[in-house]
Amino acid sequence: MDYLYISPEFPPNYVHFIEHLHSLGISVWGMGEADFYHMPERLRSALTWYVRADLNNADAVQHALDEILVQKHASGHAGNFDLVESHNEQWLTLEGFINEKYGIDGIKQQDLPRLKKKSIMKQLFKDCGLPVARGERIGDINQAMDLAATLGYPLILKPDEGVGAGGIYRIENKNQLQSHLSRIEGDYLIEEFIEAGIVTYDGLTDYDGHVVFENSLIYSDGVLEYVLGKDTFFYVSRHIPDELRAAGQKLVPLFDIRRKFFHFEFFKIGETYMPIEINCRPPGGAILDMMNYSVDDDLYRAYAGMIAGDRADIQAQKKYYCCYLGRKDKRYAHSHSEILSAFGHSLVEHDLNPPVFQQAMGTERYIFRSPNESEIFDIADFVLKKQ
Repeated sequence: MDYLYISPEFPPNYVHFIEHLHSLGISVWGMGEADFYHMPERLRSALTWYVRADLNNADAVQHALDEILVQKHASGHAGNFDLVESHNEQWLTLEGFINEKYGIDGIKQQDLPRLKKKSIMKQLFKDCGLPVARGERIGDINQAMDLAATLGYPLILKPDEGVGAGGIYRIENKNQLQSHLSRIEGDYLIEEFIEAGIVTYDGLTDYDGHVVFENSLIYSDGVLEYVLGKDTFFYVSRHIPDELRAAGQKLVPLFDIRRKFFHFEFFKIGETYMPIEINCRPPGGAILDMMNYSVDDDLYRAYAGMIAGDRADIQAQKKYYCCYLGRKDKRYAHSHSEILSAFGHSLVEHDLNPPVFQQAMGTERYIFRSPNESEIFDIADFVLKKQ
Protein backbone atom coordinates (compact mmCIF):
# COMPACT_ATOMS: atom_id res chain seq x y z
CA MET A 1 0.00 0.00 0.00
CA ASP A 2 1.19 3.52 -0.85
CA TYR A 3 0.06 6.02 1.77
CA LEU A 4 0.62 9.78 1.54
CA TYR A 5 0.90 11.50 4.92
CA ILE A 6 0.65 15.28 5.02
CA SER A 7 2.80 17.01 7.65
CA PRO A 8 4.33 13.93 9.30
CA GLU A 9 6.47 16.11 11.58
CA PHE A 10 3.64 17.87 13.44
CA PRO A 11 2.32 17.36 16.00
CA PRO A 12 5.42 15.47 17.15
CA ASN A 13 3.58 12.60 18.88
CA TYR A 14 2.00 11.60 15.55
CA VAL A 15 5.30 10.00 14.59
CA HIS A 16 3.73 6.90 16.18
CA PHE A 17 1.26 6.70 13.28
CA ILE A 18 4.12 6.62 10.77
CA GLU A 19 6.12 4.06 12.73
CA HIS A 20 3.21 1.63 13.04
CA LEU A 21 2.23 1.99 9.38
CA HIS A 22 5.84 1.34 8.36
CA SER A 23 6.07 -1.70 10.64
CA LEU A 24 3.08 -3.23 8.83
CA GLY A 25 4.78 -2.93 5.45
CA ILE A 26 2.93 0.19 4.28
CA SER A 27 4.99 2.61 2.21
CA VAL A 28 4.54 6.05 3.80
CA TRP A 29 5.32 8.96 1.50
CA GLY A 30 5.61 12.27 3.37
CA MET A 31 5.02 15.88 2.41
CA GLY A 32 5.50 18.64 4.97
CA GLU A 33 7.09 21.96 5.88
CA ALA A 34 9.94 20.76 8.12
CA ASP A 35 13.53 20.25 7.06
CA PHE A 36 13.99 16.50 6.68
CA TYR A 37 17.17 16.46 8.79
CA HIS A 38 15.51 18.40 11.59
CA MET A 39 12.95 15.63 12.05
CA PRO A 40 13.64 12.80 14.53
CA GLU A 41 15.64 9.90 13.15
CA ARG A 42 12.87 7.45 14.03
CA LEU A 43 10.49 9.41 11.77
CA ARG A 44 12.98 9.75 8.93
CA SER A 45 13.62 6.00 9.01
CA ALA A 46 9.91 5.16 8.79
CA LEU A 47 9.26 7.36 5.73
CA THR A 48 9.77 5.86 2.28
CA TRP A 49 10.35 9.33 0.80
CA TYR A 50 9.81 12.89 1.96
CA VAL A 51 9.51 16.22 0.16
CA ARG A 52 9.58 19.58 1.87
CA ALA A 53 7.13 22.19 0.56
CA ASP A 54 5.10 25.23 1.53
CA LEU A 55 1.76 23.51 2.04
CA ASN A 56 -0.10 26.80 1.64
CA ASN A 57 1.30 27.31 -1.86
CA ALA A 58 -0.58 25.41 -4.59
CA ASP A 59 2.35 25.43 -7.03
CA ALA A 60 4.77 24.20 -4.36
CA VAL A 61 2.36 21.42 -3.37
CA GLN A 62 1.95 20.29 -6.97
CA HIS A 63 5.72 20.28 -7.48
CA ALA A 64 6.12 18.18 -4.32
CA LEU A 65 3.44 15.72 -5.44
CA ASP A 66 5.09 15.39 -8.85
CA GLU A 67 8.46 14.72 -7.23
CA ILE A 68 7.03 12.07 -4.90
CA LEU A 69 5.24 10.32 -7.76
CA VAL A 70 8.41 10.29 -9.85
CA GLN A 71 10.32 8.69 -6.98
CA LYS A 72 7.47 6.27 -6.31
CA HIS A 73 7.31 5.07 -9.90
CA ALA A 74 11.11 4.87 -10.15
CA SER A 75 11.18 2.53 -7.16
CA GLY A 76 8.61 0.20 -8.71
CA HIS A 77 5.44 1.54 -7.02
CA ALA A 78 3.02 2.01 -9.92
CA GLY A 79 -0.05 4.24 -9.90
CA ASN A 80 -1.05 7.00 -7.53
CA PHE A 81 -1.51 6.83 -3.76
CA ASP A 82 -3.94 4.39 -2.17
CA LEU A 83 -4.81 6.74 0.69
CA VAL A 84 -4.07 10.30 1.80
CA GLU A 85 -4.14 11.41 5.44
CA SER A 86 -3.25 14.51 7.42
CA HIS A 87 -4.75 14.02 10.93
CA ASN A 88 -4.55 17.81 11.05
CA GLU A 89 -7.48 20.13 10.41
CA GLN A 90 -5.21 22.75 8.90
CA TRP A 91 -4.51 20.46 5.94
CA LEU A 92 -7.98 18.97 5.47
CA THR A 93 -8.59 21.13 2.38
CA LEU A 94 -5.30 19.97 0.89
CA GLU A 95 -6.24 16.36 1.60
CA GLY A 96 -9.54 16.84 -0.22
CA PHE A 97 -7.78 18.47 -3.17
CA ILE A 98 -5.31 15.59 -3.57
CA ASN A 99 -8.05 12.97 -3.31
CA GLU A 100 -10.08 14.81 -5.93
CA LYS A 101 -7.17 15.33 -8.33
CA TYR A 102 -5.95 11.74 -8.27
CA GLY A 103 -9.26 9.91 -7.78
CA ILE A 104 -8.34 8.57 -4.33
CA ASP A 105 -10.99 7.31 -1.92
CA GLY A 106 -11.60 9.71 0.96
CA ILE A 107 -12.73 13.25 1.65
CA LYS A 108 -13.38 15.23 -1.52
CA GLN A 109 -13.68 18.97 -2.03
CA GLN A 110 -17.49 18.74 -2.03
CA ASP A 111 -17.30 17.35 1.53
CA LEU A 112 -15.25 20.24 2.92
CA PRO A 113 -18.00 22.81 3.57
CA ARG A 114 -19.88 20.57 6.01
CA LEU A 115 -16.63 19.49 7.71
CA LYS A 116 -15.14 22.98 8.05
CA LYS A 117 -17.88 25.65 8.00
CA LYS A 118 -19.57 26.17 11.36
CA SER A 119 -22.65 27.70 9.75
CA ILE A 120 -23.28 24.51 7.74
CA MET A 121 -22.56 22.31 10.76
CA LYS A 122 -25.10 24.34 12.72
CA GLN A 123 -27.79 23.81 10.09
CA LEU A 124 -27.09 20.07 9.99
CA PHE A 125 -27.35 19.89 13.77
CA LYS A 126 -30.76 21.56 13.57
CA ASP A 127 -31.90 19.34 10.71
CA CYS A 128 -31.29 16.20 12.77
CA GLY A 129 -33.18 17.55 15.76
CA LEU A 130 -30.32 18.60 18.04
CA PRO A 131 -30.48 21.93 19.92
CA VAL A 132 -28.10 24.71 18.86
CA ALA A 133 -27.05 28.09 20.20
CA ARG A 134 -29.08 30.95 18.77
CA GLY A 135 -27.18 32.89 16.13
CA GLU A 136 -26.15 32.89 12.48
CA ARG A 137 -23.54 33.87 9.94
CA ILE A 138 -23.40 37.62 9.47
CA GLY A 139 -23.46 39.33 6.10
CA ASP A 140 -22.75 42.95 7.01
CA ILE A 141 -22.32 45.22 10.01
CA ASN A 142 -25.98 46.29 10.08
CA GLN A 143 -27.18 42.69 10.26
CA ALA A 144 -24.56 41.98 12.92
CA MET A 145 -25.70 44.87 15.12
CA ASP A 146 -29.37 43.90 14.74
CA LEU A 147 -28.62 40.27 15.57
CA ALA A 148 -26.56 41.26 18.60
CA ALA A 149 -29.41 43.42 19.87
CA THR A 150 -31.75 40.45 19.56
CA LEU A 151 -29.41 37.97 21.25
CA GLY A 152 -28.15 40.30 23.96
CA TYR A 153 -24.68 40.54 25.48
CA PRO A 154 -22.33 38.86 26.13
CA LEU A 155 -22.11 36.98 22.85
CA ILE A 156 -19.55 35.04 20.85
CA LEU A 157 -18.04 36.21 17.57
CA LYS A 158 -16.28 33.38 15.73
CA PRO A 159 -15.00 32.62 12.21
CA ASP A 160 -17.08 30.37 10.01
CA GLU A 161 -13.89 28.40 9.40
CA GLY A 162 -11.28 28.17 12.12
CA VAL A 163 -9.16 25.88 14.27
CA GLY A 164 -9.36 25.87 18.06
CA ALA A 165 -9.91 29.28 19.65
CA GLY A 166 -8.28 31.20 16.79
CA GLY A 167 -10.27 34.31 15.89
CA ILE A 168 -12.94 33.74 18.55
CA TYR A 169 -13.97 36.69 20.74
CA ARG A 170 -16.29 37.12 23.67
CA ILE A 171 -18.12 40.39 23.08
CA GLU A 172 -19.43 42.30 26.10
CA ASN A 173 -21.12 45.31 24.52
CA LYS A 174 -22.02 47.20 21.35
CA ASN A 175 -18.78 49.19 21.23
CA GLN A 176 -16.65 46.04 21.44
CA LEU A 177 -18.64 44.45 18.64
CA GLN A 178 -18.25 47.49 16.38
CA SER A 179 -14.51 47.56 17.07
CA HIS A 180 -14.01 43.88 16.22
CA LEU A 181 -16.21 44.02 13.13
CA SER A 182 -14.11 46.85 11.76
CA ARG A 183 -10.95 44.70 11.96
CA ILE A 184 -11.92 41.12 11.14
CA GLU A 185 -11.84 39.59 7.67
CA GLY A 186 -13.70 36.64 6.23
CA ASP A 187 -17.03 35.10 7.19
CA TYR A 188 -18.04 35.22 10.86
CA LEU A 189 -20.90 34.01 13.04
CA ILE A 190 -22.50 35.69 16.01
CA GLU A 191 -23.99 33.40 18.65
CA GLU A 192 -25.47 33.79 22.08
CA PHE A 193 -23.04 33.14 24.92
CA ILE A 194 -23.79 29.79 26.55
CA GLU A 195 -22.87 29.45 30.21
CA ALA A 196 -22.33 25.69 30.41
CA GLY A 197 -19.69 23.00 30.73
CA ILE A 198 -17.99 21.63 27.61
CA VAL A 199 -17.62 17.91 26.94
CA THR A 200 -16.65 15.93 23.86
CA TYR A 201 -17.50 12.75 22.06
CA ASP A 202 -14.35 11.54 20.30
CA GLY A 203 -13.39 8.38 18.55
CA LEU A 204 -12.26 6.44 15.52
CA THR A 205 -14.37 5.01 12.71
CA ASP A 206 -13.60 2.13 10.37
CA TYR A 207 -13.86 2.06 6.58
CA ASP A 208 -17.65 1.64 6.82
CA GLY A 209 -18.13 4.49 9.28
CA HIS A 210 -18.71 2.32 12.35
CA VAL A 211 -17.36 3.72 15.61
CA VAL A 212 -14.62 1.33 16.76
CA PHE A 213 -13.38 3.42 19.69
CA GLU A 214 -15.10 6.17 21.66
CA ASN A 215 -13.98 8.65 24.27
CA SER A 216 -15.22 11.69 26.17
CA LEU A 217 -13.30 14.68 27.51
CA ILE A 218 -14.56 16.97 30.26
CA TYR A 219 -13.20 20.53 30.24
CA SER A 220 -12.95 22.86 33.21
CA ASP A 221 -13.20 25.81 30.78
CA GLY A 222 -13.27 26.39 27.05
CA VAL A 223 -10.14 26.73 24.91
CA LEU A 224 -10.78 30.48 24.63
CA GLU A 225 -10.43 30.81 28.42
CA TYR A 226 -7.18 28.82 28.31
CA VAL A 227 -5.81 31.10 25.60
CA LEU A 228 -6.75 34.12 27.71
CA GLY A 229 -4.64 32.85 30.60
CA LYS A 230 -6.58 30.36 32.71
CA ASP A 231 -4.69 27.25 33.71
CA THR A 232 -5.46 24.31 31.46
CA PHE A 233 -7.31 21.40 33.03
CA PHE A 234 -9.38 18.73 31.33
CA TYR A 235 -9.67 15.00 31.63
CA VAL A 236 -10.69 11.79 29.92
CA SER A 237 -13.75 10.34 31.62
CA ARG A 238 -14.20 6.64 32.30
CA HIS A 239 -17.89 6.91 31.43
CA ILE A 240 -19.88 8.27 28.46
CA PRO A 241 -23.47 9.27 29.30
CA ASP A 242 -26.07 7.56 27.14
CA GLU A 243 -27.45 10.91 25.96
CA LEU A 244 -23.99 12.09 24.84
CA ARG A 245 -23.27 8.81 23.07
CA ALA A 246 -26.62 8.98 21.26
CA ALA A 247 -25.96 12.53 20.08
CA GLY A 248 -22.43 11.71 18.98
CA GLN A 249 -23.40 8.56 17.13
CA LYS A 250 -26.11 10.50 15.32
CA LEU A 251 -23.48 12.92 13.99
CA VAL A 252 -20.96 10.33 12.73
CA PRO A 253 -23.11 9.19 9.75
CA LEU A 254 -24.57 12.67 9.29
CA PHE A 255 -21.08 13.96 8.49
CA ASP A 256 -20.07 10.71 6.74
CA ILE A 257 -16.94 10.17 8.81
CA ARG A 258 -15.19 7.04 7.58
CA ARG A 259 -11.67 5.76 8.29
CA LYS A 260 -11.10 8.81 10.42
CA PHE A 261 -10.71 10.04 13.94
CA PHE A 262 -13.31 12.58 15.05
CA HIS A 263 -13.66 15.18 17.81
CA PHE A 264 -17.16 16.54 18.55
CA GLU A 265 -17.68 19.33 21.09
CA PHE A 266 -20.88 19.83 23.09
CA PHE A 267 -22.26 22.14 25.75
CA LYS A 268 -23.69 20.16 28.66
CA ILE A 269 -26.86 21.95 29.79
CA GLY A 270 -28.47 19.87 32.50
CA GLU A 271 -28.96 16.49 30.87
CA THR A 272 -29.02 17.99 27.35
CA TYR A 273 -26.03 17.96 25.01
CA MET A 274 -25.90 20.88 22.56
CA PRO A 275 -23.37 20.43 19.73
CA ILE A 276 -20.88 23.26 19.23
CA GLU A 277 -18.86 21.97 16.29
CA ILE A 278 -17.40 18.82 14.78
CA ASN A 279 -13.81 18.12 13.77
CA CYS A 280 -12.82 15.35 11.37
CA ARG A 281 -9.48 14.71 13.05
CA PRO A 282 -8.05 13.41 16.33
CA PRO A 283 -8.37 15.73 19.33
CA GLY A 284 -5.23 17.85 19.49
CA GLY A 285 -1.97 17.86 21.38
CA ALA A 286 -1.39 14.99 23.78
CA ILE A 287 -5.04 13.85 23.94
CA LEU A 288 -4.51 10.72 21.85
CA ASP A 289 -1.83 9.72 24.34
CA MET A 290 -4.27 10.39 27.20
CA MET A 291 -6.81 8.14 25.51
CA ASN A 292 -4.13 5.44 25.31
CA TYR A 293 -3.25 5.87 28.98
CA SER A 294 -6.92 5.55 29.92
CA VAL A 295 -7.22 2.05 28.41
CA ASP A 296 -3.59 0.81 28.55
CA ASP A 297 -3.58 0.35 24.78
CA ASP A 298 -2.38 2.00 21.57
CA LEU A 299 -4.66 3.90 19.18
CA TYR A 300 -1.73 4.63 16.87
CA ARG A 301 -1.25 0.89 16.39
CA ALA A 302 -4.99 0.23 16.09
CA TYR A 303 -5.33 2.89 13.37
CA ALA A 304 -2.38 1.48 11.42
CA GLY A 305 -3.82 -2.02 11.66
CA MET A 306 -7.15 -0.80 10.31
CA ILE A 307 -5.43 0.96 7.40
CA ALA A 308 -3.59 -2.28 6.63
CA GLY A 309 -6.93 -4.08 6.33
CA ASP A 310 -7.28 -5.62 9.78
CA ARG A 311 -9.82 -4.90 12.48
CA ALA A 312 -9.01 -1.84 14.62
CA ASP A 313 -8.04 -3.87 17.69
CA ILE A 314 -8.27 -1.59 20.73
CA GLN A 315 -9.45 -1.97 24.32
CA ALA A 316 -12.84 -0.37 24.88
CA GLN A 317 -13.09 -0.44 28.67
CA LYS A 318 -11.67 2.64 30.38
CA LYS A 319 -9.47 1.70 33.33
CA TYR A 320 -8.54 5.23 34.34
CA TYR A 321 -9.60 8.82 34.37
CA CYS A 322 -6.72 10.68 32.75
CA CYS A 323 -6.15 14.40 33.25
CA TYR A 324 -4.10 17.08 31.53
CA LEU A 325 -2.73 19.98 33.57
CA GLY A 326 -0.94 22.85 31.84
CA ARG A 327 1.19 25.17 33.97
CA LYS A 328 1.88 28.63 32.57
CA ASP A 329 4.22 31.50 33.47
CA LYS A 330 2.85 31.90 36.99
CA ARG A 331 4.05 31.33 40.55
CA TYR A 332 2.71 28.00 41.75
CA ALA A 333 2.60 26.84 45.36
CA HIS A 334 4.18 23.43 44.75
CA SER A 335 7.43 22.57 43.01
CA HIS A 336 7.91 19.71 40.59
CA SER A 337 9.62 17.65 43.28
CA GLU A 338 6.68 18.23 45.65
CA ILE A 339 4.27 17.13 42.91
CA LEU A 340 6.29 13.95 42.42
CA SER A 341 6.33 13.29 46.15
CA ALA A 342 2.55 13.72 46.49
CA PHE A 343 1.27 12.20 43.24
CA GLY A 344 4.19 10.59 41.45
CA HIS A 345 2.37 7.25 41.62
CA SER A 346 -0.24 8.65 39.22
CA LEU A 347 2.04 10.63 36.88
CA VAL A 348 2.39 9.17 33.37
CA GLU A 349 3.90 12.12 31.48
CA HIS A 350 5.63 15.43 32.16
CA ASP A 351 7.28 17.57 29.49
CA LEU A 352 7.49 20.99 27.86
CA ASN A 353 4.93 21.72 25.16
CA PRO A 354 5.89 22.78 21.62
CA PRO A 355 5.85 26.61 21.49
CA VAL A 356 2.77 26.68 19.23
CA PHE A 357 0.73 24.94 21.97
CA GLN A 358 1.94 26.94 24.95
CA GLN A 359 -0.55 29.81 24.96
CA ALA A 360 -3.54 27.47 25.19
CA MET A 361 -2.02 24.32 26.67
CA GLY A 362 0.61 25.67 29.05
CA THR A 363 4.39 25.90 28.96
CA GLU A 364 4.72 22.50 30.63
CA ARG A 365 2.24 19.67 30.77
CA TYR A 366 1.48 17.08 33.39
CA ILE A 367 -0.62 14.02 32.61
CA PHE A 368 -1.92 11.93 35.48
CA ARG A 369 -4.27 8.98 35.65
CA SER A 370 -6.31 7.42 38.41
CA PRO A 371 -9.22 4.98 38.65
CA ASN A 372 -10.95 7.55 40.88
CA GLU A 373 -12.36 10.83 39.60
CA SER A 374 -12.01 12.42 43.04
CA GLU A 375 -8.23 11.90 42.97
CA ILE A 376 -8.05 13.67 39.60
CA PHE A 377 -9.58 16.76 41.20
CA ASP A 378 -7.21 16.51 44.19
CA ILE A 379 -4.23 16.34 41.82
CA ALA A 380 -5.48 19.33 39.80
CA ASP A 381 -5.97 21.43 42.93
CA PHE A 382 -2.43 20.57 44.13
CA VAL A 383 -0.58 21.09 40.83
CA LEU A 384 -2.35 24.32 39.86
CA LYS A 385 -2.48 25.93 43.32
CA LYS A 386 -0.93 29.42 43.27
CA GLN A 387 1.41 30.95 45.80
